This record gives sequence, structure tokens and C-alpha cells, in this order.
Amino acid sequence: MCIPIAIAAAAMSAIGTGVGAIASSNAANYRAKVADRNAALEVEAANQENQNTREKALEHYRKVAALKGQQAVGAAANGVLGGFGTAADTYADTEMLGREDAGRIYQQGFQNVRSRDTAAWNQRAQANAARSEGSNALLKGAFDFGSTVLGGVQQYQRLRQAN
Repeated sequence: MCIPIAIAAAAMSAIGTGVGAIASSNAANYRAKVADRNAALEVEAANQENQNTREKALEHYRKVAALKGQQAVGAAANGVLGGFGTAADTYADTEMLGREDAGRIYQQGFQNVRSRDTAAWNQRAQANAARSEGSNALLKGAFDFGSTVLGGVQQYQRLRQAN
């Protein structure tokens, strides 16, 4: 009577080990898929950041051009030629400051994109780690399954010898 119970207990334990390993693997693979999706979203955000930076710089260039136009109109209204003297210096300063501001816009955009790229890389690393964890769970489950079966066989043999 004890022998069938021991066999059933070993079989149930082995099945439980296998199911647990599969569940762990599935959970790890799900985390990998989520991390892959998050990485893709970070890449999309980086691309959007590039587009936003270009648009912000274009808007800035247009404002600078409008300001230079206003300066030219103001100088002409006062009878001043813009090619030399104070008017030329004002135009040059406006151009220089405009370039510096555009450089800051591009630098900020670069920093934002780099941050998104780093986040995407980290998400990919998490996905790879989760996939590895899933594979390891299956491998560990296989060894635990085998160990449980062997333990059950040993117990069966002891019970059989005792009867």
C-alpha cells in the first residue's frame, strides 16, 4: 500500500517541479517582451526628440531672421545703411547670438536623445537578462525534475526492500 503512495508522491512532486519551471520561464519571457517593447518606445521617443529639436531650431532661426529684418527696417527708417558701423555690428551680434542659441538647442536635444538611447539600451539589457533567466529556470527545472524522480526511485527501492 505504501509503495503506490510513494510513487504517486514522487510523480506529483516531479510534475510540480516541471510546472513551476515552465511558469518561471514564461514569467521571465513575459518580462523580456515588456522590456523589448519599452526599448522600442524609448527609440521612438528618441526619434521624436530629434524631430522636436529640428523643429525648435527651425523656429529659432525664423525668429532670428525676423529680428534681423526688424533691425534692417529700423536702420533704414532712420536713414542708416546696414553694411557698416553700428548697424553692421548689431546684425553681426544678432547672428552670433542666434548661432549660440541654436547650438544650445541642438546640445539639449542631443542630451535628451542620449538619455533615451541609454534607457533603450538598459531595457534591451533587461530583456536579455530576463530571457536568460527564463532559460535558466527551464534548465534548473529539468535538473530538479530529475532529482525528484531519482529521489522517488530511491524511496521506492527502500520501501520495496522493506516489504
